[in-house]
Amino acid sequence: MKLVGNLHAYVWEGNDNNCNSYAFADVLEDGRHLLIDPGHIRTPFLGERALDTLKKSMAADGVNPDLVGMVILTHFHPDHCEAADFFKKKCDAKVAIHEEEADFYRGYGREVDLVLRESELKLGKEGETDLEILHSPGHSPGHIAIYWRAEKVLIAGDVIFYRSTGRVDLPGGSGAMLKRSIEKLAKLDIEYLLCGHPYGHPGIIAGAKAVRENFDFLRRYVLS
Repeated sequence: MKLVGNLHAYVWEGNDNNCNSYAFADVLEDGRHLLIDPGHIRTPFLGERALDTLKKSMAADGVNPDLVGMVILTHFHPDHCEAADFFKKKCDAKVAIHEEEADFYRGYGREVDLVLRESELKLGKEGETDLEILHSPGHSPGHIAIYWRAEKVLIAGDVIFYRSTGRVDLPGGSGAMLKRSIEKLAKLDIEYLLCGHPYGHPGIIAGAKAVRENFDFLRRYVLS
């Protein structure tokens, strides 16, 4: 669904584990799209066709999945990155991931085209879509969040969920680092907090008040 501006949100509605995906339409050369976290091709336990579902949802929005020109991965876990290789092979899309996780991703036998660091990423002919790449470790060592300051949108990956946070018991996880990342992101001016999964909630927290309340809940009941 179209969320704000040229940003589209694709909330996972299946029964097995898979991530939410987000797309910035027409921000690259030749009207191509930026896709964030394409998720699984098929889910691991139930075999749900997650990639087919994403492609159909994008097409229904008028966002041609064959025109994906770049895939940004918030982190290297398969439920976020597995389908990236499809878009690389099908569309010649460039795959981008943080420098601390590039080798993990290559360990799956896949290529990295753009190694990310904490910086600005200007997209479009005039750089009209200006995104900020924010290193936010804790769930994984090279996890990133993506902030679109112009529309006050934070794509948080698996750092923050609705009244919950990402796991820290996976390789490279750290509860202390996750807490610092959450406090760092809480300082941003956010109208849309877009989570990496629909855990108990679609994962789209809209409105500055609701976003603040979610951070306050985490501080009081989860991070304390």
